[in-house]
Amino acid sequence: MTTVTTAPTTSANEAPRRRNDEAAPEETGRSLTARLSAAPLDPTARRWVVAALHGDDAVAACLRGETPDLPEPAEPGRPVRRSRRSYLGRIEVQGFRGIGRAAVLEFPPGPGLTVIVGRNGSGKSSFAEAIEAALTGRNLRWDGMPTAWRDGWRNLHFDDRTEITVELQMAGDTQRTRVTRTWAGASVRSAHGEVVFPTGETGPLGELGWGDELLRFRPFLSYDELGRTVTGRAAELYDTLTTLLGLTELAESERRLAKVCDRLDKQQNRPARDLGYLVEQLRGSADPRAARALELLTAASIDLDRVAAVAADDGPSDPAQQVVLRRLRRLSVPERALMGDVVSELRGAAMELAMAAGTKGDRARGVVQLLRQALEHHQRHPGDTDCPACGSAGALDADWVTRARTEIAALEPVAASAAAAYERAERARDQARFLMAPPPSWLPPGSELGQVWAQWAAGAELTDLGKLAEHIETMGRRLRSCAVAARKAATERLADPTDGWAELAEQLTAWVDDARAALRARETLRPAEQALQWFTTAAREIRAERLRPLASHAEQVWQRLRQERHIDLEALRLVGRGAQRRVAVDVSVDGTDSAGHAPGLLSQGEFQALALSICLPRTMVPGNPFGFLVLDDPVQAMDTETVEGLAAVLAEVGRHRQLIVFTHDTRLPDSLHRLGLPATIRMIHRDSMSNVWVD
Repeated sequence: MTTVTTAPTTSANEAPRRRNDEAAPEETGRSLTARLSAAPLDPTARRWVVAALHGDDAVAACLRGETPDLPEPAEPGRPVRRSRRSYLGRIEVQGFRGIGRAAVLEFPPGPGLTVIVGRNGSGKSSFAEAIEAALTGRNLRWDGMPTAWRDGWRNLHFDDRTEITVELQMAGDTQRTRVTRTWAGASVRSAHGEVVFPTGETGPLGELGWGDELLRFRPFLSYDELGRTVTGRAAELYDTLTTLLGLTELAESERRLAKVCDRLDKQQNRPARDLGYLVEQLRGSADPRAARALELLTAASIDLDRVAAVAADDGPSDPAQQVVLRRLRRLSVPERALMGDVVSELRGAAMELAMAAGTKGDRARGVVQLLRQALEHHQRHPGDTDCPACGSAGALDADWVTRARTEIAALEPVAASAAAAYERAERARDQARFLMAPPPSWLPPGSELGQVWAQWAAGAELTDLGKLAEHIETMGRRLRSCAVAARKAATERLADPTDGWAELAEQLTAWVDDARAALRARETLRPAEQALQWFTTAAREIRAERLRPLASHAEQVWQRLRQERHIDLEALRLVGRGAQRRVAVDVSVDGTDSAGHAPGLLSQGEFQALALSICLPRTMVPGNPFGFLVLDDPVQAMDTETVEGLAAVLAEVGRHRQLIVFTHDTRLPDSLHRLGLPATIRMIHRDSMSNVWVD
């Protein structure tokens, strides 16, 4: 064990100096309350804002035109629970991942930087994953891995039980709290967790009270998670930051209000959209009532009451039932022979696709598709010769076009069989989906045929050819049986003296209902849109205020990591909502703004540095009960200058938090030595029988 210098530490028993209820959802409520009280909104728009904050039931009440007595968000009536600061003291692992017999790591339970160095396969990640598995019962890194990799959680060289013990030093305690997770069976889900408190009392892990905080402050950071921070799904980082900053309810309230506005907008536009079709249907009818309805609908101003009166003159006492019976009588479903043909084609296509998978032709097909897309891009943008994938300047020139076309011509014969297999599979899916049309809107969903048809149509979501074939065989028989019975019953009951007018009358009545609903929606939408506009502005301001300290810290970290590069981290912004939500990362290169497109400008090492700049500050967020952060392989793909910047950043964070860094790259400890930075450096070793030790 090598100690570079002694870092100033804070006792684990020392009470946290910062408020740890900052950035909580209650503060968001207070901030909105202050803004709402001063907002120039009319009472109805104000009520929409308050309803959005209170939940779906309150919004539904406003949508129905009711005026529920909803109080505005109030100051919290009780103090927010403050979790005590915790530090890692000792970790003992046996039979888990790359660790066989029991291996132990011990740390000073307080702020400071500890670097565990070892070659690949030495057990570093096993320790890092063991800490996370012990405290959470799962491992985020496993989620993106193949099942076979994830299921290899038990060490092959150790037949005894798999167990992880983590000792935590809680602020205010003289003795440590011990968390133990033991696996009793062959499944990773067979784990049992237990906490032993300093008093000797035991209980489940839930008694630590960390359920939400483990998600919000997450004291683990792996290389894979760093990679997904900047290049993963746009919503992932957005959700992480909004949870961390206590903004989840704010985002949900805004989404709730936007959803109801979208619904009202569609409702008010529906009659105009459907009017043309209805007019054409009426023009094709010889019934005099259709002519009267057509005259009313094409007038400069439509009298809905008179249109409704015409629609009501439909002959039978129960026109709606007559219409359903008429439709049921001529209802058609796919023929048995057609279903059999589609099933045979699905299974044949599945077999052909399986034979093509992984072959040279399969690979050639993928390359041909990629080159064709690149050529199409080049044809649409002939003046842009820079490669959109790698950023190489002038790569897409005339020579490249010639080479690409030559490559396509050479690969097409190789890819032909695989391409044919994929095309056949897609055609088979299209045929299957064509069969599984949704049930008619008029069909009562509670009827036996309606329920069976809904199950039949749900098969259109299947993509696996084998499952599609099985679904068509099984549900197709049930659908045909129910349809035959329904047609027979309708024929026996049907009486239609109107000669087709009942169907038009039904369409006319439905249109009048939609038109009246559209008028109500227009009146309801006006204050709801005003509320949404105000809410969006207020939410943007609150997000910016809450994100500003974290973004400022991220910018400071980036300044240390970027070293001499002319790349500046300008801002982090939470933008969009719903499916469009994302975190915009603005950088400038030599003074030129990226407009939120940082990933297209950075190398892999710079990706890693940028991700660290965003993720490291979260451990310093006030209210974080975890005094420790476990970093697994943060150095990968970084150049030497960036590693030196990282060493300085980690040492600085180590003055306030307990940082435990696992790495195979000796440049990090070398930089710590060379710069004289405070850190404890230890070496980890593993032999061929999974015996792991640290010195």
